[in-house]
Amino acid sequence: MLLSFLVYVLAWAFQAFTGFGAGIFIVGILSLFYEPKTVIVSSTVVNLLGIISMLLFLGKITRPNFKILFPLIAGSVAGIGVSAKLLMEIDREVLKALIGGFVLFLGIYDFLVQTNSLKFRLKASPFVGVFTGFLSGIFAGLIGMGGPPPVVYLNQVCRDLNTYKITLSFFFATNVVFRIIFYLLYGGTEYWSYELILPAFLGAPLGVFAGIYLSRYFTPYFVKRFISLSVLSLGLFLLLEGLKEFSHDFFKHSVIEESPYGGLKSHKTPGN
Repeated sequence: MLLSFLVYVLAWAFQAFTGFGAGIFIVGILSLFYEPKTVIVSSTVVNLLGIISMLLFLGKITRPNFKILFPLIAGSVAGIGVSAKLLMEIDREVLKALIGGFVLFLGIYDFLVQTNSLKFRLKASPFVGVFTGFLSGIFAGLIGMGGPPPVVYLNQVCRDLNTYKITLSFFFATNVVFRIIFYLLYGGTEYWSYELILPAFLGAPLGVFAGIYLSRYFTPYFVKRFISLSVLSLGLFLLLEGLKEFSHDFFKHSVIEESPYGGLKSHKTPGN
């Protein structure tokens, strides 16, 4: 429990500072010590606790921009539906590399905008919101990471950092609630681990408090650039991870197919 508690503090301190990223730390680290499916399913409850903490802390300061939020939610629902179909037809390793490359592009683009090296800034509109949410839903359904598109979008259209964070938190909250409902309907709750969930009741709020408190010591300009670099780093990680998995599977299958012994089968002789 101590390990998961420390991971939750770190993960939610990062998310409270940048607005996203807790799930990457939680699933990435704890899956090394626990069964991955148990971590993924249990993390929905952990993430809900963290999001509630974000909303409670930030709700005293600002309110979400619902005009921006609703198109994002509508688009994400459609994207999740499309991803269910794509997941059955597309190689996951290739997909992860492609999405990683796109996220890397998003991070570079947003960094150039935040440093005023590029003047083409996204504008808040229902169309852009729905399209961004759609991409987020596809990414979430295919690789479990739907954060980068709305992060980049809101990082550019929300001037105030707290408005950016609370609007993004509401968006993530809807995704997590839908996932929990699906788990309740289809029996996924059997993978809930109280050993993983209980430490979050203290670890998640403590991490959120630490992240929000820490962000007060940095200028919004610095935080926005840090968000861009975080998206960029995630994209690079996904790209390299996808290429590594694809090359490993490609090499393994190539060796089996080319081996002169690959097609041999054992035949029993009469009497054996």
